[in-house]
Amino acid sequence: MHRLSKTLLTLAAFSILPPPSTAHAQDYTVVDQIAAVVGDSVIPLSRVDEELNLYRSQGGQLPPDSAGRMALRRQILERLIAQELMVQAALRDTMIRVAEPEVQAAVERAFREVRGQFASELEFRRQLQSSNFGSAEEYRRWLTDQQRRELLQSQLMQMLRETGRLTPLAPTEAELREFYESTKAQQGRRPATVSFRQIVVRVEPDSGALARAFGIADSLAKAIRDGTDFGQAARRYSGDPATRDQGGDLGWVRRGVFVPEFETAAFRLRPGAISPPVLTVFGYHVIQVQRAQPAEVQVRHILIVPDITQADRDRARRRAEEAAQRLLDGVPFDSLARTYHDYAGQEQVLVEDFPREELPGSYQDALSGAAPGDIVGPVSLELDDRRPKLAVLLFEGERPEGEYSFADVRDQLRSTLADQNAMDRYLRSLREATYIETRF
Repeated sequence: MHRLSKTLLTLAAFSILPPPSTAHAQDYTVVDQIAAVVGDSVIPLSRVDEELNLYRSQGGQLPPDSAGRMALRRQILERLIAQELMVQAALRDTMIRVAEPEVQAAVERAFREVRGQFASELEFRRQLQSSNFGSAEEYRRWLTDQQRRELLQSQLMQMLRETGRLTPLAPTEAELREFYESTKAQQGRRPATVSFRQIVVRVEPDSGALARAFGIADSLAKAIRDGTDFGQAARRYSGDPATRDQGGDLGWVRRGVFVPEFETAAFRLRPGAISPPVLTVFGYHVIQVQRAQPAEVQVRHILIVPDITQADRDRARRRAEEAAQRLLDGVPFDSLARTYHDYAGQEQVLVEDFPREELPGSYQDALSGAAPGDIVGPVSLELDDRRPKLAVLLFEGERPEGEYSFADVRDQLRSTLADQNAMDRYLRSLREATYIETRF
């Protein structure tokens, strides 16, 4: 949630105005103070106080002693200095550009999120006023600055990773242990989990359904090339519920996100061009790339999903039952997986320590009471009405709820610390090249 707060941005607000005479000194008050100078920018003390208030509003406990509270304020200031260094680095880099439509879209999302917290417009405006915003438009202007800074930092991080300038730096075993002990209280409790292997069988449409879906997709592609609005066509015809209402918009995507057939077609398209129908495991796609960069494209699509009949479902169930029987007969699991599993889909063969409560309902019911080594299924896996699948499960075991051990989180901690070490090294290089003065 975005806080409703305000930072004074005029340089005059950071200073104590000198009194013209001792007699009138009481007429001058401190509006704000400078907490730090970073290059040619300043961080006001009010900005530190905003972060401190946000920390408290999110449940953070202030240290009971003044030394502890000052240490916390210094930690906040160091984080704000790091953010300012990154924004300045992004602004200096000629390869980083934040488009104004992208900023405004982020502002609108943030504004709607905050506005949705209040039952009425009156309540919302009262909260704005109590947070020192004179109007909703003033709050929008503040949000615009914040969102622009966040986008600059995000693009800088992406560019650093892509160019190899933010290489992870592996932590020592001692660092891992120290990090584990210092964060143990924040890790919560490990949920009850299950582990199993699965063979997932996709329900395949017949050739007639595929031909009809191709015909619809091909007609749409031609109509769009002739002037039909892509977004309107997507809202009317697309079978992708996640993007249909947004006119098929998938946003900016990088390689490795989508299935190979879709990705290959998208990265070959010129901006503005309309693809012929592209077949994936989901159906036929009509694709348009709106903008392109070397490592990512802004893309939208229309998905035409072939119809699935009861005969198709029955055929898939017989295939899943066949896989289950062969597994019972002693055929090695890996061999059966190579023959039957839907590797083109999104389901993993090996599922380890997965939270039981997050499993699909059909999986929870099927695995209730299962013992290690049991073969369960076929189990229906209804991802949605038009993409049914069946699964045969080989149950391997379960773990009860409890505390996370060092072994449970070791790999995650190593990855987190490696990235943190790389970031610390980069920030040190920025500090060495930038004038910084703190005034606590």
